Amino acid sequence: MDHAGSDIGRNGETNGMHNGRDRQREHFWDALRALLMLLGIPYHVALSYQVGQDFIVHSGEGVPGFTAFAGWLHLFRMPAFFVIAGYFAFLLLARREPRVWLKGRFLRLGLPFVTCLITLIPLMNIVCELSNLRWHEALASWRHNSLTSGGYWIKHLWFIVVLLYFSTASACLVARIPRLRSAVVPARVDGWIARHFVIAILAIGAVVGAWEALAVEAFYKAGLATMLPQQILRLDETIMYAPWFALGCLLVRSAETRDRVGRFSAPVAAIAVAATVTWLLTHDAVAPMTERFVGTIAAIATTQVLIAAARRFLDRPVPIVRELTDASFVIYLFHLPLIVLLVWLAQSLPIPAVVKALGVAAGSGLGSYGVWLLVARDRGMSLLFDGVFSRPARPLPA
Repeated sequence: MDHAGSDIGRNGETNGMHNGRDRQREHFWDALRALLMLLGIPYHVALSYQVGQDFIVHSGEGVPGFTAFAGWLHLFRMPAFFVIAGYFAFLLLARREPRVWLKGRFLRLGLPFVTCLITLIPLMNIVCELSNLRWHEALASWRHNSLTSGGYWIKHLWFIVVLLYFSTASACLVARIPRLRSAVVPARVDGWIARHFVIAILAIGAVVGAWEALAVEAFYKAGLATMLPQQILRLDETIMYAPWFALGCLLVRSAETRDRVGRFSAPVAAIAVAATVTWLLTHDAVAPMTERFVGTIAAIATTQVLIAAARRFLDRPVPIVRELTDASFVIYLFHLPLIVLLVWLAQSLPIPAVVKALGVAAGSGLGSYGVWLLVARDRGMSLLFDGVFSRPARPLPA
C-alpha cells in the first residue's frame, strides 16, 4: 500500500479543496489511509495461520475463523485504499504540474520499491523456504524460484507497481487535457448522487461489480495469468482496482457527493453487512464472476462506512495518529518480512496457535514501527525506504 498523501502532511499543505488553513484540513483521509495500510498486519498474520492452508510461509498449524477474517479484510481494504489514492492524486494534480507531481511519485514509490527488491524480498524468501525445507533444499529452491518466478520477487509490493501505473495515467491525462486540473463533476450529477445516495451507491456498485466480474474474468480466460502480464506487470490487479482509483479521482471533484459520503448512512451500512455476510457464506460455492460482483457491492458500501466513521472520529489533529500516518509506509514494507520471520521462529513453540498469531501480530507491528524510528532519523535510510530526503533527522525516544 501507498503513502499516497503523506507528502501533504509533511509539507504542511491542506488535504481538502480549501484555502490551506489547518482548521479546514481533512485529517481523516490521512488517518484512514494509514489504518488501511496497518490492517495489512492482521491480514497477513491471518493468512499465515489459516486452517489447512499455507501462505508464503509455513506455520504448520491454523486458527479456526482466520480464513474468513482474512477474506473479510481483503474485501474492502484494497478497494478503499485505491479510492483514497485516487482522491489524493487528483487533489494534488489540481495544485502541481503533472510532470513535477509524477516525478515525486516515482521517487516516493519507486525508490523504496527497488530498495526492497534488493534487500528485504530476497531475505524474506529465504526464510519462507526455510519454513518448509532444510537448509540445502531451501537454498536450492530459493535459487530456482528467484530465477523463474516474477511473483516470487514482487510479493506484497505489487500495489506499488499498480499505483505507478495509475499515477502515470493520471499525470498524462491531466497534461493532455489541462482543464482537468480544475474540472468538477457537473452540479446536476453531483447533486443527484447526494440526494439519491443509496440508489447511487447500489448503481455504482453494480457498474464496478460488472467490471470486476467481466473484465477480470476475461483476463484469466484469455490465458494472461502468466509470468510477465500477471506476476511481474500485475495487470490483473491493475484491471481490478482501476475503477476504485477512478472513483477517488471523481470524489475529490464532487463537493456534494463528498460531503454525503462523509456522513453515516444506516441503509448503506445495512447493505455493507448484508453483502459481506452473503459473500462470506457463498464465495466458495458460486462462480468467480458472481463472487466478484457480490464482493464489490460489499466493498463499496463498506468503504463509505469507513470514510464516514473516519470523518466522525478522526477528523482532528491527534499526535499518535500523525505519527502512525508518517510511519505507515515503512511499517507496511517491513511488516511482512517480520511476520514471516516470527512465524518461522514460532513453529516449534509448544503454545496454542492463536497465542502465536497474536504474538506475531504484536511483534511484527512493534518491530516494523521500531524500524521506522531508525529509518526516520537517518536521511539516507529515509530516502531509500520512505522516498523522503528532506525530513530532518529525528532522535530516538528516551
